[in-house]
Amino acid sequence: MVKKIKYKIANIQLSKIVSLLGKILGVVVKEQEGLQLYNKIEEIRSLSKASRGTKSKKKIKLNKTKKFRQLITTINKLKPKESLVIARSFSKFLNFSNLAESLNSVHKIDEGNIQKTQGTNAFIILEDNINRLLKQKFVSKEKFYQVSKSLKVDLVLTAHPTEVKRRTLIQKYTNVNNILEKFNKSRIFKIKNIKTETLAMERNLHEEITSIWKTDELKRSKPKPTEEAQWGLAVIEDSLWNAVPKICSRFNEAVEVYTGKKLPIEFSPLVFGSWMGGDRDGNPNVTAKTTEEVVLLSRWEAANLYEKEFTKIIQKLSMHECSKELKKKVGNSQEPYRAYLRPIRNKLKSTQKEIEIYLNEKKSLKESLLVQSANEIINPLKIVYKSLCEVKCKAIANGSVLDLLRRVYSFGLNLARLDIRQEAKKHLKLMKSICKHLGLGDFEKWPEEKKISFLSKEFKSKRPLVSKNISLDKEDKETWSTFKMISKLPRECLGAYIISMSSKASDILTVLVLQKEAGIKSCLRTVPLFETLNDLENAHHVMKEIYRISWYLKYFKNKQEVMIGYSDSSKDAGKLAASWAQYCTQEKLQALSNKYKVDLTLFHGRGGSVGRGGGPIYEALLSQPPGTVNGRTRVTEQGEIIQ
Repeated sequence: MVKKIKYKIANIQLSKIVSLLGKILGVVVKEQEGLQLYNKIEEIRSLSKASRGTKSKKKIKLNKTKKFRQLITTINKLKPKESLVIARSFSKFLNFSNLAESLNSVHKIDEGNIQKTQGTNAFIILEDNINRLLKQKFVSKEKFYQVSKSLKVDLVLTAHPTEVKRRTLIQKYTNVNNILEKFNKSRIFKIKNIKTETLAMERNLHEEITSIWKTDELKRSKPKPTEEAQWGLAVIEDSLWNAVPKICSRFNEAVEVYTGKKLPIEFSPLVFGSWMGGDRDGNPNVTAKTTEEVVLLSRWEAANLYEKEFTKIIQKLSMHECSKELKKKVGNSQEPYRAYLRPIRNKLKSTQKEIEIYLNEKKSLKESLLVQSANEIINPLKIVYKSLCEVKCKAIANGSVLDLLRRVYSFGLNLARLDIRQEAKKHLKLMKSICKHLGLGDFEKWPEEKKISFLSKEFKSKRPLVSKNISLDKEDKETWSTFKMISKLPRECLGAYIISMSSKASDILTVLVLQKEAGIKSCLRTVPLFETLNDLENAHHVMKEIYRISWYLKYFKNKQEVMIGYSDSSKDAGKLAASWAQYCTQEKLQALSNKYKVDLTLFHGRGGSVGRGGGPIYEALLSQPPGTVNGRTRVTEQGEIIQ
């Protein structure tokens, strides 16, 4: 039992917490696998430690060589089952060590801040940086305020096959983190019964680590695209949902302290996108039907989370005083806020019910019973916020009401706007089939100038290009079905249309024409993805052709998004050459956009590992070419690192 562990921690330092986790893991292994296997694990651990390193005196060096040979011999004698248990033991220990290291890095910051703020557990790195910027006059207060007001960071969650951890295990490791964090808070606030708290923590850790040990680590079946999307939504519910209002509130307070002005209640620096269920290039199993289901699932999850928050607010807003505007809407109700918000909550409930019936029973979807726009939530909340401020209840207005408003501005109608991604050659093949059906020749073999001229003409033409009786093969049918499906979905639920392996201006225009032909009234922004070294080096030439098309710039109001591929360019050219090409491409694209007065947003398709263009996001942002961020950026967060 854990009570037998004599080890007690006085404070959460890295070496001590790793040691504690290791000791409890050892107890669990002894309980579950027996003393004999536990002793073998300890023997291998001791031999590994003794044989580590070569920088020592000759005698010690020989002893280490001897220990290493003993280690090899011991491992070679292991039976398959023993090898599995021992491998799992070391794997679990490394996972716990990584968890402890992450937690320790946060505590280092907190401990530094505790000294600065005389005992409070405030996190003030952000404020320190704002102070430095303004004190050293890098920017004026007004400029800082304006940039802060328009700040936009779009984090795009993507699925990835290298994510092998099961969601249930990720949650269990999170529970271990929370147990340690809770104990750390007890220590910080100097709870009198700290020994009792320590024992309780050890019991909780013992329970959680036992559960982790008895849980299968591997997914035994390939996840469906809808399951990947559900996993992504779970990340939002478990973490981001609560984090966003805290981040917004803290940043707003910092801006007010240093500039004297509050940010507007519409302020939402963080927005979220997703490729899960929309990325055809990354997952051939994603179909038009899949995308439709994923959008509905995300709308259901959003309605569920919003409904819970509305219930909390309705319970809180029992006061009878309200503004004339609100009174006009509800009449002489004794509880005007509750009377006003209940119908909205009911519609959120009906949204969930209708989507469930459609997905589970395959019955037709009654769109009128669904929340159709985030404004159906935002507008009533703004009226309630304004009313509370008028009746001297700003403390309530700036609490739960403002928190929910900020969530709606960040998460929208379906928590994460779904991007559609498809490879350029798929669109080329479909357009080739359309032109062949019309007797216009081989579109693929046309010179680029002719393609651009033809596509420009067709986009502006009111005559349909795709006839109803057109005969398409299976591949073209699926590509065309995607565009038709997009036309039926709420525009708010969708983000961009990403064109993989873009290499020509016609790749971009083809997608725009196909959107128009499918009946999409407000076309998704077309985002070329330049991935290979050649495409990166040619990117500014492609975009120059696009910027020369006046109707295109007018349609998108002189705004353009370009995606830079990190993974494929790294595989294509190597890490150093790819990094340099990415840097130069961004510089050229920004200079070109400035020349044509286009607001450019660079979308960084970063991988997980450093070799695939990943690594620490903070350092990645600092390494961007000067003048290319401008207060807005999009970044992919891939499956294996989302957690």
